[in-house]
Amino acid sequence: MADSSQKPAKTEDRRSFLKIGGGVVVGAAVAGVATVAYYNGVIGSNNSSSSSTVSSLQDQLATTQSQLSDTQSSLNNAQSTIGALNSQLSDTQSSLSNTQSSLSNAQSSLSAANAQNSTLAGQNSTLSAQNSSLTGQLSSAQSQITSVQSQVSSLTSQVSADAITIQAYSGNADAVVTLGLQEAAVVTALANTIIPSDSNGPGATEAGVLYFIDRQLNGDYGNNGRMYNPGPFIMPQTPGPLTVDSAEGPITYSAGTVNANITWSAGQEYQYGMSLRNFWRYGIDALETYANTAYGGNYETLSAAKQLACLQDLFNNKPTAATFNEIIPSDFANEVFFMTWAGFISDPIYGGNRGMVGWTYTASPGLNNGDFYGEGLTTKQLMVATTPTILKPVSLSQFQQAVGVSGVLGGSS
Repeated sequence: MADSSQKPAKTEDRRSFLKIGGGVVVGAAVAGVATVAYYNGVIGSNNSSSSSTVSSLQDQLATTQSQLSDTQSSLNNAQSTIGALNSQLSDTQSSLSNTQSSLSNAQSSLSAANAQNSTLAGQNSTLSAQNSSLTGQLSSAQSQITSVQSQVSSLTSQVSADAITIQAYSGNADAVVTLGLQEAAVVTALANTIIPSDSNGPGATEAGVLYFIDRQLNGDYGNNGRMYNPGPFIMPQTPGPLTVDSAEGPITYSAGTVNANITWSAGQEYQYGMSLRNFWRYGIDALETYANTAYGGNYETLSAAKQLACLQDLFNNKPTAATFNEIIPSDFANEVFFMTWAGFISDPIYGGNRGMVGWTYTASPGLNNGDFYGEGLTTKQLMVATTPTILKPVSLSQFQQAVGVSGVLGGSS
């Protein structure tokens, strides 16, 4: 009784074990093996029904073990896949990190590029403003160029119409050949005092009077050409009686004042034992001495008012021999006056009257007899006209170019 009462307890233990075993089969293969051993010991020599049940259980167990093995294999494969995925994930994370680093660098570069772009935009704005300013300056310069071109065109027309501007001076009109530079400055100032440039028109400076005087002093005039030079030389206003030697013998002036009322000019009644070139040299030197003594400076540096006063002193013989020299001041003043006027109104071929400004100023026609420019006037018409006719002047050079040398000499042109 005691043995039979214990068997059901074993059966319950078996069921409990199977339940437990069934729950842990999927956990480990070793537990399954232990269960088989256990069942084999328990069932021993049971009846065929039990054997069939055990066999069925064994089959199920085998199936379960096979499934477990497959599951384990799948698990192993899954773990291998997970490992590979983990490795790929690690690589991906590394690539992502590198990508993020590259992105960070790209963002930094973009930031720097944006800053440079902002700077360049500012510079472009500045350059645009400068370009606008330069465009305005260029436009202004082009307007000035147009104006200058117009002036050049006008001057070119004047030069073409007045060939004497080129022909008369032979390329050396602006250089003195006799006077020194300081002497030339004094002569220029003297001539401008006598014929100044003012609202009435051009004066001695524009007419080139300096160059007329300079060339005259370099030629026959300056060397007393065709002038009687042996003497005697008696200074104007010399009291008599007196006896002087001459090439023909002694000459006696018995009474009165010699040449008391003579005002000579341009060599007329010239009574100096020196060439006119030296007369001008000594006269200029004496003038500078007097200008410094009486007015505090060289003549060419004085104001226009002081220059005029100084020249008037010479005409009035105010300078004494101590402040001038052996040349009589009025003689020098008269010579300067005559030569200045001659340079202002003589034909331009002699170096003065440039552009015929002197003739235009004084309404002198030069060689225009009434029809040089197609005016259609005859000499008779000009002579009998009740009012003077002002003609555009014509120089000797223009006249000769118009008719030709053969025409001037009587042949056909």
